[in-house]
Amino acid sequence: MELEEAIEIIKTVLDEAFDYEESLKRENIDHNDVVKLREIVANAPHVPKLIYDKLLIVFLKGNKCDVNAAAKCIEKYYELKVTSPEFFWARNLELPELEFASKVHQMTTLPISPDNCYVILLRLVDTDPQNYYYDDLFKLFAMMGENAVMTYGPRDGLIFVYDFSGSSFGHLLRPSISSIIKCLDFVQNGNPIKVKAIHILNATNLVQILISMLKPFMRSELVNSIHTHLSDMDYEEFYENHLPRHCLPADYGGELQSMETLHSQNLEKIALLKKYWIYEEDHLKQKFDKFTDELCEIVQITPYDQCSRL
Repeated sequence: MELEEAIEIIKTVLDEAFDYEESLKRENIDHNDVVKLREIVANAPHVPKLIYDKLLIVFLKGNKCDVNAAAKCIEKYYELKVTSPEFFWARNLELPELEFASKVHQMTTLPISPDNCYVILLRLVDTDPQNYYYDDLFKLFAMMGENAVMTYGPRDGLIFVYDFSGSSFGHLLRPSISSIIKCLDFVQNGNPIKVKAIHILNATNLVQILISMLKPFMRSELVNSIHTHLSDMDYEEFYENHLPRHCLPADYGGELQSMETLHSQNLEKIALLKKYWIYEEDHLKQKFDKFTDELCEIVQITPYDQCSRL
């Protein structure tokens, strides 16, 4: 990718992303803390020189505006992005493995919840365990999460809804232990979006087996965030206490379009980020080191300078 193309990509993505000033006010975040955070991560390993305020503010919010905690989270975020290419590189829906994964699962970002959280819903549509590739699923999930951040800006957390229908013991055996450990490390230590609740719909006794498998790698707060709901659940209670109808697809008694339609629409949105993710991967591989100063100047970013503002 040439410098000129990288410049155009960054400008387009940042222009179309959430409003920075509005987010500062809505989430009661001090821009001076963004400046401090930039200074702290300036020389951190893996953290790119070109890092913009619209990303920094999300890490601040996700770490309760604790600048030092946000800095540690950023360092872990980029460390995992560099050392886990199976999850964070080649993020292109045109690749056969991701195209296949998007047909095996349906996943969508839903409207912001009443308690100011991102909401992502996932379900299997192809229930054959042999077609379940965990690494590709997590890559799709991470792509969906990044798109949610770019769309909605900093929020109070993530509500993840997983429809367990069609899941079997064969699915539980598919992920490698190393993949599970890396993913949970990212979710708990490197993700600016902190998990507030996990709702497992149509749960079976396999859910307890799954939780037992994952529990050694999970902090108590993540374990305690899990809520299981049986197939005969009271949806009226769910709407009242967890997610209202206006946040859910029609398939679940909600007021939104069908899950299939929402899934297709979200795939179209994340497909638009293809070139941005190519740029980010190249940047993390240090292909743009010699261009960084020029790139920062053109897109009006002064690296590690309090004048930085997008």
